[in-house]
Amino acid sequence: MPSTKSKRESSSSPFDEQDYTTWIRSMLRQLRGEATAHVLFDSTIREPTDLLVAKARAAFAGELTDRYQGVFVDGNPFVVEALAKRYSVEPAQILCTTGATSGMAMVMKACLQQGGHVLVETPCFDLLPLLATQAGGEIEFVPRRQGSFTIDPADLARRIRRDTKLIVLTNLHNPSGVLLSEDAMRALGAVARAAGVLILVDEVYADFAPDHHHRPAALLGDEFITVGSLTKVFGLTALKCGWIIGDPARLKSIRAAHPGELGLSRVSHAIAALVLEDMDPFEAHWCAVLAENRPVLEAHAKRMREDGLIAGELPAYGCVYFPELVGVLDTRALAAWLWETHRILVAPGEVFGRAGSIRIGFGGKADALGRGLPALGAALRAYHDLNR
Repeated sequence: MPSTKSKRESSSSPFDEQDYTTWIRSMLRQLRGEATAHVLFDSTIREPTDLLVAKARAAFAGELTDRYQGVFVDGNPFVVEALAKRYSVEPAQILCTTGATSGMAMVMKACLQQGGHVLVETPCFDLLPLLATQAGGEIEFVPRRQGSFTIDPADLARRIRRDTKLIVLTNLHNPSGVLLSEDAMRALGAVARAAGVLILVDEVYADFAPDHHHRPAALLGDEFITVGSLTKVFGLTALKCGWIIGDPARLKSIRAAHPGELGLSRVSHAIAALVLEDMDPFEAHWCAVLAENRPVLEAHAKRMREDGLIAGELPAYGCVYFPELVGVLDTRALAAWLWETHRILVAPGEVFGRAGSIRIGFGGKADALGRGLPALGAALRAYHDLNR
């Protein structure tokens, strides 16, 4: 299971790190000066830099945009209005944050002021249990089924205790990229509603879902609260623009527990307002990236499956893939070997709480993907030969 410790002992190798956040920081340091490395772990669409710069110029190069507003009270009003329109919610249902991580931390702090039991999906993005632990929660993991990465409502119900305060999920799921349908979410919501427990859903990948305009889980019932951002789908990490969507009364309690999102930037949220009011070019960017990259991954993944190296179909949406490595139980050791011998970088499943799989990201450049995937296939064949 993912570690919930906030401090780690120093490691002789980055692959000794127990959690994804520490591992990725260590690996980014390793990547300095590694111009020829095959980087296959990134989980974000590459930044549309030209589009971002154009919006920044529109905001500040000439007359100051009227989107440059105070953010301390309720966030940038133009951001709120654009988000309300995009997701078919009322402005009172939106709370602006500096990103999805900040939003999750705010929800957890409000829910866990007196401590409590928290159910977190596994495999998972390690920040989910870490943030809950830091907020005072006692963590228990709810397994997603191997292969389908769905959650059994009956299993969820069995794990809920009298002191359970929060259930934490992602949709699309990180690391598998699997989408839980609205019916599946409603089934989980019914379990939570019967027990009086809130479900926090990290939806940073949700805009990859059908028609590019998904319905936040918060619209399915008051037992849900969701967080999102412009980071993963749109590649706009630099803007640090996130949000919480939920019942207005619940948002009021979150504000009371965390008075003011003091990290909000007037500058970045002014640009974010202009982005949100004109999303078509940014939608077109990620669609073009995946239209180019997905066939590359599909072709090489198909060959690796046929060669008996990996198992698991590519998810229908998103920019991550979490295949099983056939015959490999210690994927941390495999990932270390790939890096040390072939300069191929993938994320081992252990840092997400499930050994035996690796996460591959395909939101970057197609030419790099086209070089890295065949190198990965060849290296996996060599690894099997070495371990026969």
